[in-house]
Amino acid sequence: MSKRLMLTITFFSLLAVVLPSCAQQQKTILPGQTATVTRGDLILSVSSDGNLDMPNEVKLKFGTPGTVKEIPAENIKGKPVRAGTLLARLDNTTQLLSVQAAQYSLELAINNVVQTCCGTRYPTFYSLATALMRFEQAQSELADARTDLLAVNYSQAASNLSLAGYDLTAVRSVYADPRLDAIQTQYDDLNQPVSNYPQLQSIVSLLDAQIASLVNVRKLLEAGDYEACQTMLNSLQADLEEVHTTVKSNSRLPGAYTYPDTSTSLAISRQVLDALADIETMLYDPALDRVKASEKLRMAQHDLQMANMILNESETIYRAGLNPQTLRTYNINIETAWINLEKAKQELLKTEIVAPFDGTVVAVDVKVNDQLSQFDYSSKTAVHLVDTGTIRMKGVVDEIDITQVSVGQEAILTVDAVPDQKFKGHVTFISPFGMLQSGVVNFPIEIYFDKDENIRLLRGGLTATADIVIGQRESVLIVPNRSIKGLAGDYWVEVVIDADKALTEKIQVQIGMQNKKSTEIISGLEEGDLVLTETIK
Repeated sequence: MSKRLMLTITFFSLLAVVLPSCAQQQKTILPGQTATVTRGDLILSVSSDGNLDMPNEVKLKFGTPGTVKEIPAENIKGKPVRAGTLLARLDNTTQLLSVQAAQYSLELAINNVVQTCCGTRYPTFYSLATALMRFEQAQSELADARTDLLAVNYSQAASNLSLAGYDLTAVRSVYADPRLDAIQTQYDDLNQPVSNYPQLQSIVSLLDAQIASLVNVRKLLEAGDYEACQTMLNSLQADLEEVHTTVKSNSRLPGAYTYPDTSTSLAISRQVLDALADIETMLYDPALDRVKASEKLRMAQHDLQMANMILNESETIYRAGLNPQTLRTYNINIETAWINLEKAKQELLKTEIVAPFDGTVVAVDVKVNDQLSQFDYSSKTAVHLVDTGTIRMKGVVDEIDITQVSVGQEAILTVDAVPDQKFKGHVTFISPFGMLQSGVVNFPIEIYFDKDENIRLLRGGLTATADIVIGQRESVLIVPNRSIKGLAGDYWVEVVIDADKALTEKIQVQIGMQNKKSTEIISGLEEGDLVLTETIK
C-alpha cells in the first residue's frame, strides 16, 4: 500500500472520530431550564401545621329553674343570629310575681313616710310613688342600653332593654289600675271637685306608645341593624323625658324618696362655718381678692339656706310624729325595699337567654314544656351558639424557628379542604414552653384568621398550614434559588445571551434575602434577563 493511501485512510479515520465528538459538544437549552428575572415581593416565612377551631362558642343555660315556654332558636338553627337576639325563655310568672311583691314592699316603705308627712289630705292610693321611681329606673336602663350599644356590648344592651320594658309595663299597670280611677276626683273643704290626676288617660296612651317603640328597638337589635337601633333609642329617650314631666306632675310625691335629716343639716352647717373662717382670714389679707371673697360668701349663704331648709322640713315632719330614729328607719326600709326590687328584676332576667355575640345556633337541647329542676337547670345546655366568623388555627413551630416568630406577625394560611383559597391571619399567642414530640421540641402557637367572606367555607377541625411572615421585601428583583451558583461572597449566575445558540455569560451578582424558593438580587441583573436554572449539556 502506498504512503499516500495510508495517509488518506488515517485522515478520514480521524475525521470519523472527531465529528461525533463535536456533535456531542453542541449545547441545547431545553424548556424549564431557564427563568426570567422578575420584580415582585419576596416573603421570608416560617411554616406551621395545625388544625382549625372556632374559639367563640358557648353552651347557654338558664339561670333559674322553671318550665321552658318559648324557643325562638329552634326556628333559626343553622342560621346566623346577631348579638342580643332572644334564643329561649322560661315561664316567668313566678318571677313577675316576685317583682310585683318587691314593688309592693317598696310602696309600703314609702307610704310610711308619706302618711306621716302629709297627713290625711294625701290620697289613699300610693302606688304612684313607686310608679315614678320605676319610670325613672326605665330611663336609666335605656341610658345604659345606649351606652352598651356604643360599646358594642349587644347582649347587655338587650338585657337593659328587657328591664326597661318590664319597668314601663309596671308603670302602665299602675296608671291603668281601676282603683286609681275611683279616686281620681276628690272634694276640697268647700266641697268643690278636685282632679287628683288630670292627665291619667293621657299618660296611659303615652306609655303604650313608648312600650311599642321599645319593642321595635329590640327587633332592630335582634336584626343587627345597630345604627337604626341607636337612632330609635335616642328618639325614645327624648320622648320619655317629656313623658317623665307628666308622670312626675301626677305622682304628688312630697319630696325626695329618702329625706335629709338633722345630721345632714349639721354637716352642711359645719361646712358653712369653715367657709366663714376662710372668709375672715381673707379679710385680713392685704392682697384681698374681693371677687373671690364675694364668691365664697355667696356659696356659704347658699349652703346655709340649704341647711335651714332641711331643718324646717325636719321640724315639720317631727311635729307630724316622726323622730330621728323613726326617720332613719324609714329611709333604710326604702333603700332595702329598692334593693330587693332590683334583685327581683335580675331574677326575672334569668328566665331569658339572649345571644351574647354574633354566631350560629348549632344545637338546641331543650323543648317547649321541658321542666328544669333546681338540680339540673344550671348544668343542662339549652342552646349551643358558635361564632363561625372567628376562626383560629392552633399549630406548632420548630424550636429552630421559634425565636423568629412574634405576636402580631402576619400569616398566609392554606387549608387542605379549600386548596384554591389563601387566607390571611395574625399570630396571637406563642407558648413560652415547648413540647417534646418524637425527639423534637415544638412550641404551640395560635393564629386568628382575618375577617373575610371566604372564611364561611371553613369548618372547625380542618387541617391547615400557615406561613408566618418574618421578613418581606417589596418590589425587588427575584430569581429562583436554583439559578444561584458559587459560595458566600462570590455568587454568580449564567445569563442567556443567545438561546438558539445556547450562548451564556457568567455574571457576578450580589444577593439579598432568600426564602425556600426565591432569592433577592441586589445588583448584577436587570428585570427581564433570562438566567439558567440548570446546567445545560
